[in-house]
Amino acid sequence: MRWTWIVLLWVVAANATASEMWRWVDERGVVHYSDRPHPGAERVDVQPAQSYDTPPVTAAPPRTREQPEPPAAASANYSRLSITAPREDEMLWNIGGELTVQLAVEPALQPGHELQIFLDGVRVAEVPQGQSQFTISEVFRGERQLRAVIVDERGRELASSATIRFYVQQASLLNPNRPGRPAAGGG
Repeated sequence: MRWTWIVLLWVVAANATASEMWRWVDERGVVHYSDRPHPGAERVDVQPAQSYDTPPVTAAPPRTREQPEPPAAASANYSRLSITAPREDEMLWNIGGELTVQLAVEPALQPGHELQIFLDGVRVAEVPQGQSQFTISEVFRGERQLRAVIVDERGRELASSATIRFYVQQASLLNPNRPGRPAAGGG
């Protein structure tokens, strides 16, 4: 069956410009395709290949003296941006969906700059600006990743923390968080 598909794809690719395609089944039940008629073959309508023309690329207009580019490096003097809580590979138990995050930002967040937090690669919308400790809602159990970024008013990344991995666990009646106690029914 796999060879039939390979042959079909080859025939379709080789005859993409062909105006007619023929299909028949031989005495062993194998399906064949050709650009020439065969006794007992039926004509197959082959649609032209779908294509897409890209729009022309236009260059950005050159900057004028009235619109100088603010130097990103001059305003990006952050010596430290790190996540201090939760810690790398930390196991958090029964947080009720509320994750407390603590950051170390040196120097303090500058005017016009924004702190962004990414949980599992998705930007968190509820980050209070100017605070180094805050809570993120709806963080449920599983392996999680957290990253912090500072961007300027144009959205350019000025500083970034390392991505940390942590785990959220929720105790249940079937799997309680009771270190040191043997499992029920165990000897």
